[in-house]
Amino acid sequence: MTHLVYFDTSVFLEMGAKKSKFKKQIRALLKELSDEKAKIYTSIITVQEVSVASYRAGAPAKDTYGDISAMAKIYNITKDVALTCAKREAELKDLAEREGAKKESGKPETEDQKLERICENRRRKWDCFHLATAQIIGCPEIYSTDEKLQKRPGQLGIRNLRVISPGTSLRKITGPLTEQAGHIEV
Repeated sequence: MTHLVYFDTSVFLEMGAKKSKFKKQIRALLKELSDEKAKIYTSIITVQEVSVASYRAGAPAKDTYGDISAMAKIYNITKDVALTCAKREAELKDLAEREGAKKESGKPETEDQKLERICENRRRKWDCFHLATAQIIGCPEIYSTDEKLQKRPGQLGIRNLRVISPGTSLRKITGPLTEQAGHIEV
């Protein structure tokens, strides 16, 4: 059975960063995945996010789609992805609302707090698209450098999906008893 993994945008941004603290780990991960003949997936959302970074400050146009598709299969937004994303976002909004109710002080929101809330809403939406895409594809792991995204499966009770740092190597037990069940992580 082929091992499927998902890379969120942060991994691709780290690959292109001049001063990446994950460069060594990503290289090692890519080698491990290549040796394993794993299939790497990402979302069309990643193409959009990486393209924004490449078009900043008058930079010339770059074929980010081609760069990304050379490494990963790019999955488009389907009806199932959109509906799963909406479900995950609704769950996160409910969690945020419950947390907000505990913290309410009766003071009106400052402009900085309002801006932070708007930015958090946008990040939450992109996180949900990545989670939903990985779930629909059937990837048990998402590689990400985003610490908030790494916490999302736990917050949402998603048991069959882990969001892990590129420096995390999966230890697997293989043998005749585990071949029918796939790999077992320890």
